[in-house]
Amino acid sequence: MKITKEEKTIEAKQTWEEKSGLIAFLSSVHKEVAVFNDTFEFGIVNMTGVLKSIDGDTSLPLKAGFVLERYNPLLPEVTYCLYSVLSSQSLYGYIGICRDRRVTTLKTLNPIRDFKKGTSELYEWLRQLVRASFEKTMI
Repeated sequence: MKITKEEKTIEAKQTWEEKSGLIAFLSSVHKEVAVFNDTFEFGIVNMTGVLKSIDGDTSLPLKAGFVLERYNPLLPEVTYCLYSVLSSQSLYGYIGICRDRRVTTLKTLNPIRDFKKGTSELYEWLRQLVRASFEKTMI
């Protein structure tokens, strides 16, 4: 056995997700939704569990960054949702209708590319979710 007296340090390399702020942004979504709800009281919640499909694709839900729901008591048979999917280093947002954990997409939102400044775009996405539920946007 060889004993060395040199001390070596190993540098942890940051991944693209860490450098870009994606992980920090996704970690802050729950808090920002709570702030939005406290301010406007729209009752947006994180969906628990995993979606079964998005537009008939059963593999796409595994790529979702987050899924938020808004129940509109004026239209009890429909639950509106906001979900995000990471593609080509951009986070894309979508508004959809969720029935039995199956989402049908209604609208594509502006993507978030600068995650360190993504909070303002997240608020825009939340406003779009509320607007779709109030307008009773349907397929």
